[in-house]
Amino acid sequence: MRVKSEVPDERRAPRRGASTDSPMPAYGAVHGHGVAGVAWSEFALLEEAGLGRYEKRALVALAVHGVADAATLCRDGDVPTSKIYAAMERLGRDGLVDIRRSRPLLYQALPSELLVDRLAAQVRDRAEQAVRRIDGLREALARLPHRLPGGERRADVALGSESHVKRHVSRLAGARRRVLSYLEPGDLRVFAQMRESGFDVLRLIAGSRRRSGFEHRLIIGFGRRDGAAIRQFLRTFADLLPEPAALRYCAEIGHPFHLIDEEEVVLAVDHPFAGDGRLASLLVHDQGLADELAGGFETLWARALPDLGQIRAWPTSGSRAD
Repeated sequence: MRVKSEVPDERRAPRRGASTDSPMPAYGAVHGHGVAGVAWSEFALLEEAGLGRYEKRALVALAVHGVADAATLCRDGDVPTSKIYAAMERLGRDGLVDIRRSRPLLYQALPSELLVDRLAAQVRDRAEQAVRRIDGLREALARLPHRLPGGERRADVALGSESHVKRHVSRLAGARRRVLSYLEPGDLRVFAQMRESGFDVLRLIAGSRRRSGFEHRLIIGFGRRDGAAIRQFLRTFADLLPEPAALRYCAEIGHPFHLIDEEEVVLAVDHPFAGDGRLASLLVHDQGLADELAGGFETLWARALPDLGQIRAWPTSGSRAD
């Protein structure tokens, strides 16, 4: 039963139709501190963490007061009286405020560091739940009867290194069983450049690999002058690459490619006159080509070495990997 003293003054409730995200009223009368107001854009992350509009406003108002009753939060947080109790109960259940079961009810703000830690935990939990739902969606899509008839081919072209990474290499993160990759120094430079611009495709692939557990083997081919750059790349991206047993090196120069689940092939198309050298890439659905590349990869894997220091012979000009 609601105690009468808990019910905020209805005359202080927000007007019907008034904007709910207008700046918080000035706090000139709040304990004499004269707080000028709140920039709500600075607290948008609270809604991303799962808080509703009124929960956000009440939480920020409580942070100003430290301890407050419902009437105060309605007045200074611009929260309707019909919404305040449900909002505060949810904040209490989530451990974002302390509720004193007194008459009237009083609410106490948490220390800022503790509040942020608990919000961060909520964001992580929501993200993990979203990932699990996405994995379920991936499985549902895979069960659909949309496979190409046997022998039919399909290809997609991406122009330039950025499209190559964002449209084609990123598809490795959707692998279900196995990825085979053969890369060269040009690919590694592109990955580093894309990371600097804000798109870390190796982190995307690594996260998916750790969640779903698909196999990923990688061969890096390079020439005599590339050793230092390869070592720098390995140091920079060590935590995102496949485990050492799935990583090998060869002193042969070939054509970079990725093979995804024995079905999709990503082929790089390079030309020395094309900017950074990456003219385009092809995403090809062709079972015959996929089988041929898988066989070639296994042959190269057998003679590639697990340690850069073991390489003694270097490719001569014009030599290519089989």
